[in-house]
Amino acid sequence: MPREVLADFPTTHATFLTVCLDTATAESLSEARNHLMARYRAPLVAYAAQSRLATVDEPDELVHGFFAAKVADARYLADWRASGIPLRRWMLNGLVFHARGILRDRARENARSDGAEPENLVSNTPDAEHAFERAWAFALVEAACRAAYATLDIDGRTRAYDCFHRHFFDGVSYAQLAVECGLSESAVAGEVRLAMRRVRAEAESMLRDEIGTADGRAIAAELARVRELTGWSV
Repeated sequence: MPREVLADFPTTHATFLTVCLDTATAESLSEARNHLMARYRAPLVAYAAQSRLATVDEPDELVHGFFAAKVADARYLADWRASGIPLRRWMLNGLVFHARGILRDRARENARSDGAEPENLVSNTPDAEHAFERAWAFALVEAACRAAYATLDIDGRTRAYDCFHRHFFDGVSYAQLAVECGLSESAVAGEVRLAMRRVRAEAESMLRDEIGTADGRAIAAELARVRELTGWSV
């Protein structure tokens, strides 16, 4: 996981996107688009590469066109906010609808079908669904880690994040970290727990906005799904 500080990294989708939508300036909409691209570009490309969407256009180009056509439009994000649909599903559905639109335009231009039926673009794509979910889960973990690092940096506690990162992602033992940091193992464990709580809190906050509910059981189920997809043990 990256350790650099993203000073202005939003801790939640809803807060950041709501501000952008309410402001509705060219600059704020551009910021919203950039935020969504950072979180969803890789998952959407992963889906497109392993589904029939790859027959429509090169996955990177297809996703880029989707962001340019839809996500920069304030109405697209406003419709998501009113829909109650999890954001990742809204984005995936949007990409599929965008691809279908491309096929319809081609069919009209050529006065014939080019061999790919728009309504069948998402049939029988379990591998693509899994690739999308897995890439989304990794992006969420990375975002939670970055946001936690930023809050710890504000508190002057970046050592806690460094200990956490090295233990969970680099596999360094508490004993080795204690030697390197000049701390007791119990102190290292305390640092790791602090960072772990921050990361988990950020992940839970993002998941609340992702699925549109604060229900503890729903959040716990989503967090378990993230762990399953990533192998993240926090």
